Amino acid sequence: ILMQDILTNAMNYAAGLDSVSYADSRTITSKNTSMGVSTKEEAAQSGEYFGISVRVLAKGAWGYSSAQSAERSVLNKAVDAARKCALAVAATKKEKIVIDAQKPMHDKVQVLGKESLFDMSFEEQRKLLHEMLDFAKSKTIVFAQGGISASKSEKVFANTEGSLLETTIERTRIGMTCVARDASKQAMNYDVSAAQGGLEKVMQQGPEKFSTEISKKATLFLSAKTPQAGKTQVLMSPQVAGTLIHEVFGHAVEADWIANGRSLLAKKLNQKMASDTVTIYDDGSIPGAWGSVYYDDEGIKSKKNILLENGVLKQYMHSRESAKKLSMPITGNGRLQDHTHMIIPRMTNTCMAPGEQSYDEMASSIKKGIIVDKFTCALEDPAGGSFEIKTLGGHNVENGSITTPLNRAAISSSSFLETLLNIVAVSKKVGGNSAGMCGKGHENWVPVGNPAPYILINDLTVGGA
Repeated sequence: ILMQDILTNAMNYAAGLDSVSYADSRTITSKNTSMGVSTKEEAAQSGEYFGISVRVLAKGAWGYSSAQSAERSVLNKAVDAARKCALAVAATKKEKIVIDAQKPMHDKVQVLGKESLFDMSFEEQRKLLHEMLDFAKSKTIVFAQGGISASKSEKVFANTEGSLLETTIERTRIGMTCVARDASKQAMNYDVSAAQGGLEKVMQQGPEKFSTEISKKATLFLSAKTPQAGKTQVLMSPQVAGTLIHEVFGHAVEADWIANGRSLLAKKLNQKMASDTVTIYDDGSIPGAWGSVYYDDEGIKSKKNILLENGVLKQYMHSRESAKKLSMPITGNGRLQDHTHMIIPRMTNTCMAPGEQSYDEMASSIKKGIIVDKFTCALEDPAGGSFEIKTLGGHNVENGSITTPLNRAAISSSSFLETLLNIVAVSKKVGGNSAGMCGKGHENWVPVGNPAPYILINDLTVGGA
């Protein structure tokens, strides 16, 4: 029996139960393979899991259940368990959950790699990684490691409204880290290339160029300085700018945090939140982008949602529940990590639109400031407004001239709203290849992208990291 028929039967069963106003279910089959090779050790692994998530809305409350078997009797029991859970919650909950009916959707989406890692043996992966390590060798490089991984997620979705969707997405990621040492000094550099699809998407520049550039920068950082502490202008690379937008703005407009009062941006629609140069959108439909889902985990078709337009807050990111609760349009941002997690509003590809200046124009306008290259970690507080981003690599800038290299810097502010208002320039060019796994509350990890241009910000607090 086809999985589509199995889920349809389960939803027909759910629709016939007393007090059930809506139900949905999804099967998730996930495969992964990865290998890591360094100058000291090697490791490889592969795995596969399968699970089914069932969600039932009964008497104004959600109930969840899961199963790892597609047998009809097992799925019907999972539906019964989710209904029982919903009714138990409804008996004690004053505020009832309501969702608007949606038109049924039928579609099949596949994004597969032409040069799939799943078609390569571990020995072939090992050979590629060792080739990368060889290209990275130099007198100053004392340690290097390379890693390659791929995942393939196959989802089948059905609900009591008649939707039936299939999505298969393959993602591939390759990365390298180099450590340079000279006498008592040590410095590190890394880079990652990741995309939906296979090796043909992530190795377009070839292993030699990819590896040697990482190695050379690690060696360059041996002469790097610590930035002068204090407030200054900061020119952020697309990678760091994307991280800033994701962390300090993206989480703050996820509608569950809006509804729960955990964001400074609650009740701020149509108000000025950033400079005129800033437009931010979330789009889970961008072909091949790392965070694209095409349909979210509630069966809502992904689309481009303008969140901030010319500095004015326009929209939040919603699940079906939060959209109804706040009387706003559904955006297609209901996501879950796997069949054991709940659906909540999450980002997909959160992007900053390009501006009007070139990188050279932006750099030459800096009287005294820094350029930062990559991020290493970030912390944000959507309710309080503070944030910190730690970066790796960059340069000092004086009177428009790029001077001494920087190693690590910590960039922070007590108010991300002030930071967004202090963005003075945005570049024409948008950086690609932004990819990561985002958790919420230290769990519920989902793939996200954050393509961004270069951005120039005034009065950021900078210190050594």
